[in-house]
Amino acid sequence: MSKKKEARLATIRQILTIENRVKIVDLAKQLHVTPETLRTDLNELESRNIIVREHGYARIVNAMTETPLAMRREENPELKKPIMVRAMKEIQDGMVVFLDAGSTVLLGAPFLSSKKDLTIVTNSIPLANQCALMNLDIIFVGGVIFNNGLRTYGYFSDHMIDSMHFDVAIIGTDGIRNSKGLTSISEGDISVKRHVINQSKVIIGVCDSSKFSTTARFEYCKFHEIDKLITNQLTPDQVKQIKGVKEIIQV
Repeated sequence: MSKKKEARLATIRQILTIENRVKIVDLAKQLHVTPETLRTDLNELESRNIIVREHGYARIVNAMTETPLAMRREENPELKKPIMVRAMKEIQDGMVVFLDAGSTVLLGAPFLSSKKDLTIVTNSIPLANQCALMNLDIIFVGGVIFNNGLRTYGYFSDHMIDSMHFDVAIIGTDGIRNSKGLTSISEGDISVKRHVINQSKVIIGVCDSSKFSTTARFEYCKFHEIDKLITNQLTPDQVKQIKGVKEIIQV
């Protein structure tokens, strides 16, 4: 599937996550696509059990169901990329760094190429692959593979993480709204992240501004546990939502 189509599917999901239910004709106008193109896109999303169509409307099935990583990679790259450019500046030569399996963190992989003597630890299959192509030293955290997120989790992942210590951990979030910390859609994701937090000297959260209007059911990290949160330029109300973070870096 082309990147252009994946980006369009991601946009449709974003619109429906916010609006819940939208007229199909209005959706076509917002996307500036033909009815035929939109019909194909909706068929694809319906086959993935992300949306349903009913009486001229498209509706999100469940905003709390994790979207495939390939689609999430195409959501808001213009917001995520500068965040990861800044986050990579927190990594110094010689560090042991944990990078989580979120779509935001994945965008940071190319910026590791200028670093020296790093050990990258991750449970992300695509991130590990990118790091391998750059000939970086990688420790891949094994375990059960979650296919939608292309990451590992479970007892073996937790046990492996507990045997290591990280100078820096960079972790993402599925939502901020109505929370006092970082959240995750996936229950299986929580344990890995908690074990990483416990084994890390410095915790850096990364979060694009769209997450301030999104919520997820599981909170895995309180704001006061985060040493630095790197995000986009925020409104005063958004800054209030993350009260407790030790340092907020806006890019």
